[in-house]
Parts: sequence; C-alpha cells; structure tokens
Amino acid sequence: MIALLALFEKPEGPVLEFLVLFAVILLGPIVFTRFGLPGLIGLVIGGFAIGSHGLGLIHAGNQTIPELGKLGLLYLMFVAGLELDLQVMKEFRRGAVIFGLIAFAVPAAGGVSIGLLLGWSTPATILVGALLASHTLIVYPNLRDAGLSANPAVAVAVGATVLTDTIALVVLALVAGTQTGSGSIPLIVGEIALGLFVLIVLGLFALPRVVDAAFRRWGSDRVARYVVIIVALLFMAMVAQVFGIEGIVGAFFAGIALNRLVPNEGPSMERVEFFGAAVFIPIFLVSIGLLLDPHVMFTGHTLGLAALLIVAALGGKAIACSLAGPLMGFDWSQRAAMYVLTIPQAAATLAVSLIGFEIGVFGTSVVNAVLVLILVSILAAAMLTQKVVKWVPADTGQARPLGSKVLVITGAQGPSDAAVSVATALARPDGGHSDLLITRPEGESKPAPATMRALEKRIFRHGFDGRIRTDVGTLGDAVQQAVLTDSPSFVVVDDPSFEATPAGVPMLVLDGVKTSPDAVRLIVEGEKRVAVAEEVARRLAKREPRALWFRRGPEGPDRLPAA
Repeated sequence: MIALLALFEKPEGPVLEFLVLFAVILLGPIVFTRFGLPGLIGLVIGGFAIGSHGLGLIHAGNQTIPELGKLGLLYLMFVAGLELDLQVMKEFRRGAVIFGLIAFAVPAAGGVSIGLLLGWSTPATILVGALLASHTLIVYPNLRDAGLSANPAVAVAVGATVLTDTIALVVLALVAGTQTGSGSIPLIVGEIALGLFVLIVLGLFALPRVVDAAFRRWGSDRVARYVVIIVALLFMAMVAQVFGIEGIVGAFFAGIALNRLVPNEGPSMERVEFFGAAVFIPIFLVSIGLLLDPHVMFTGHTLGLAALLIVAALGGKAIACSLAGPLMGFDWSQRAAMYVLTIPQAAATLAVSLIGFEIGVFGTSVVNAVLVLILVSILAAAMLTQKVVKWVPADTGQARPLGSKVLVITGAQGPSDAAVSVATALARPDGGHSDLLITRPEGESKPAPATMRALEKRIFRHGFDGRIRTDVGTLGDAVQQAVLTDSPSFVVVDDPSFEATPAGVPMLVLDGVKTSPDAVRLIVEGEKRVAVAEEVARRLAKREPRALWFRRGPEGPDRLPAA
C-alpha cells in the first residue's frame, strides 16, 4: 500500500493554480453574500487565503495570476466606460460638470492634506488625492431597478462619474509618466498630452467607425464580434502605453468609444459582462488579495491611515453633495442619492492604488489601507442605498428614450434591409438595441437553421445587434402581444398592409421596397405625435439623404422618410 502511495505525485504547476483560482472565484462571492457582504470582498479575501501570506497555494513568485489580473484591470476600466449612459450625460451635462468638479476637488483636497500631513513625496500626495476623488457606480443598478434612473440627481451623479474618473486617470497618467519615463518633466508632460489627444481622436472618430465596419462584416459570428471588442480594448491600451500613459486610460477611452455600438441591454453586452463577471474581473480582484498582508494591515499605522482615507473620501463626498445639491435645487433626499452613488471606491481606486504600488509611489501599507477603504465604502453605500430608494420617489411618468429598445416585427419572409437599417438608426443615438420577431402562420414549420444563419448574416451587415426569435400567429396579434410583454420603446412593422390603432408605443409601418411617401406610416397617439415624428425623421434623414424628400407630407410631419 505504501509503495502504491509513493507512485502518486504532489499536485503542482498551472493546473493546481488555476483550480485554486477558480475555486476562489466560485466560492468567495457565495460565502460572503450569505453574510450580507459584497461578493467582491470575498474575492479579495479569497486571494489573500491562497496567497503567500495565507495558505501559500500561490507562491510569491507566481506571475500567471498577476499578469491575468492586469488584463482584468483593463477589462474593468473598459466596462466602466462601456456602461456609461452618454444620453444622460448629454441631457444633464451642465449639472454633471459642476458636480463632477466639486466631487473631485473636495476629496482630492482631503487626500492631498493627508499626504502633506504625513510628509509623503509630491507624486504620492497627488496620487492619493486622485485616488480618493474617484468613485464607482456599484449601487447604480439598485437605484435603476427602483425606477430612479431618470431622477435629475441620479443622472447628474452618473454623468459626474465620467469627469471624476477621467481626471483621476489623467492625474495617474501624469504621475506614472514622470516617475517611470526618461527625460525632462515638460517633455514627459508634452508626450502624455499628445497621447491623450490621440486617444480622444481615436476614441471619438476612428475606432467607432472601424469597429462598426467590423461588426457589419462579421457581426453574425458571435465569437468574432466579441473578439473584435477585445482587440479594440487592447489596441487602445497599447496606444496609451506607446505615449507613456497607463493602459487603463486607453481601456477607459475604448469603452466610451464603443458605448453606442455595444448597447447595455444587447446580446454583445451580455457576453462582455459574462466574461468580465466570470473570468477577467474576478481574477483581478483575486490578484489584489494576493497583496494583502495581515502583518501590515492590522498594524496601528495601516489602520490609522485607513481611517484618514475613509474620513477624507466619505466626508469629502458628503461635503461635495452638500455644496452642489443646493446649486441645482436638489432636496435632501436627492443629495442622499448623489452621496450613495459617489462614495463606493472600487474600479478606479483599485487601479490607481495598484499602479501606484507598481511604480514605487505607494508602499504595501497604503495598498492595504486602500483595501480597508474600499470595504467600508461599499458596505456604507449598500446599507444607505436601501434607505435612499425609500426616500426618493420613483418617477414613473418619465418617458423612455425613443430608441432604448426597438422591436422589428415582420412576416415569415423575414425583414427587409430597410426595416433593419431603420431600427439601427433609431436605436443608436440612445445607446439602445433592436430585436427581431418573425411571425409565421399556424402550421408553417420553423425556419431551417441554414435559413436563419443566412438571415443573421444579412441583417448584421446593417448594424443590427439584438435577439432574433420566431412566433406563430398573425402580424396583428404579434404586435399586440409584443407591446404588452416585451415593453419596447418603438416598434417597426415591416408590412405596408398592417393596420393598427395607437397602442401607447410609437409604431412605424413601412414597405422596405418602395421609396415613396406612401411607403411609410407613423402611428403615435396623443400630443407626442408631432415631436416623435420630427425626431424619427431627423434620425432617419442622417442615414439616407433622399429621405428629406419625405420630411413633410400633406398631413404634417408624420409622413416620414423611407430608409
């Protein structure tokens, strides 16, 4: 028996490391959520448990998990840019800028004061100020699900996130560049300024067009579509590094660049979030846990530093909300909503602290103190959010954006190119997506897989990014059922013979073959009719210049352009 046992080998190497890693990713969040704690804390603590300061399953010299963690950090910042609601930013840009500047300046001043008080170097002092000024919209889904996404205070706080995080990342780029670059400071600053200009130009103009073209060519291949997104992310991160800027800045710009092309409710975003939540971001959080050292964290110095950071971050955001709220006419409950959105420290905070550690600006005590700050801020935000959703009334009467969810309904022959193009043109400006419903008569067989693949290949060439499903019944029944169950913001019916009365949702009935005023009918009820008609006409005219022929018909602006 002993001889038989001697034949077995001790498990080691990459297989053991990945087994332990994914066991933590699976069990860490499950265990901690049972105790009412955020799952990401379980990942960080799990990283500590398997690291060199814990059970020693991952040795101190291991490079696999830290390298994957860096990719996860890029992914985290990319998703942060991808999930921003640019329409909200546009509508509340003035308030977002005012609050964003205040929400950055006050906590940053607190962080700088801490650095000066403790006698830190200038780079460390500046970086800790930027670290405390950033925030992550961890509790935004809770407020959104409670019907508060359209509340002006919530919208302003969401828009301010872009400004605070962007400034924090720019400060990080400047500090990291001066610490790791060679040459004079003016030269390094000029290089970084040029790099930021290049990132802005690529993010606003070049990258969206290239990715859109790639989606139209390979969009029906879901794997290729996701790989295009990853290539865009890594390309922007690489461009940033070329100019001496941390890759996370490029990743953030990449997320903003693809914001319209990867709608939050679409299938592409589902895949991005799936791989992020299952693999990349958890690995990053576990890699952070590997840095935890209880001999450092539970010392008086670290806990005292953590207390200072907590007061500066949470207190600074409270002062910022108290100053900005009255300027914009928000009551105390709305200021509380702004507060719970801006106190969680996670994405940018982790990024700045980790990179500060890597470039030698921060020591292990600072990293451990920041992890305490993150834990406290997330717990405080989670508990306060439960009260805020009761204090702030939901605005149930707020209209949804016109293109947030466009549903194309067609007969068994499938949609025309015009119908798909129209749906894309209506959805893109609002960062929405379009779905397709194909109806067929009772008794008719479901389309063959080869037919569906050919259909997908055709419609994705028009920028379609949505789900395709089939149903049995008449076109009229399908429209009525879809309005009730799918809750679309707009319906495109690809059949000129369809007749319907207003049903609370704007409907565009078109003939994808003809190009005459009679080929398009808009069905809208109430006072919204003229406003909706003019907005639809404006969006479609951008994609088809000859559509201007039909901007106004004999009955007013409801005679809309053909696609």
